[in-house]
Amino acid sequence: MNELRQVGVAAAQRIQTPAGVQTLTVIALVVVWEMIGRTGLLFAELFPSVTGILGSLWVYVSTPVLIPHLKASLYEVGGGLLLGALCGIPLGVIFGSRRSFMEVMEPIILYLAVVPKIIIFPIFILFLGIGTGSKLAVGALAAFFPIVLLTIAGMREVRPVYLDVATTLGAGPWQLATKVYLPAITGYVFTGMRIGMGASVTGALLAETKIAKAGLGFMIVEYYSQFRMADMYSLLLFIFILAAAANWAMKRVFSLLLPLPRSTEDAGVFF
Repeated sequence: MNELRQVGVAAAQRIQTPAGVQTLTVIALVVVWEMIGRTGLLFAELFPSVTGILGSLWVYVSTPVLIPHLKASLYEVGGGLLLGALCGIPLGVIFGSRRSFMEVMEPIILYLAVVPKIIIFPIFILFLGIGTGSKLAVGALAAFFPIVLLTIAGMREVRPVYLDVATTLGAGPWQLATKVYLPAITGYVFTGMRIGMGASVTGALLAETKIAKAGLGFMIVEYYSQFRMADMYSLLLFIFILAAAANWAMKRVFSLLLPLPRSTEDAGVFF
């Protein structure tokens, strides 16, 4: 009896962990979805069975039907993140290193950051066409703003006293950059890149739903227009799994490159 009680207590403790709560939430959502679809409580056509969605997902992962569209989307998202980082990090360092620059540029960047990037998409189409180039540009623009803003925030964390001490000790520009500025902004830059990746995914795939020849967003719109709801939902699930895996991988890589105390991790790199 005591052993059963101990097993029950251990199971309850596991359920109360973040992973246990997440697992129960997913199971509850699946059960509710399946009940709505089978009972026809709402619109049965909009809630295909979970087995139908998973079967469609299996087709995607076991056949090459998705490969050309996946390549197009990965090129747009990955290229957008890379371009956003190449532009955002240097500009963030420049703007954050001088208070006069920051006072002028930060409000402008903040105002532009809240503008939906999709409204600039027609301009990119005019210059880059309807191929992958215009979607890559939208992804780069979406990734740029969180990266540059968090880089500026990292530069703000550099206290003037650190610079004064380093200069007094004879540190040159290179030593100031590598020993003072770099440790201060690295966590912020990594966080900006993780958020920028999500923004790049949103921007590029949203642009694909407008005008495109290939891509995961293009396929979602095609399935919606053909009312292939199970295929559409399975593709959304596939995108979610890819995004979650990429985010987890970036978190692991950054934690290896930047080992920090747990308190610092919570506030910085693992935002």
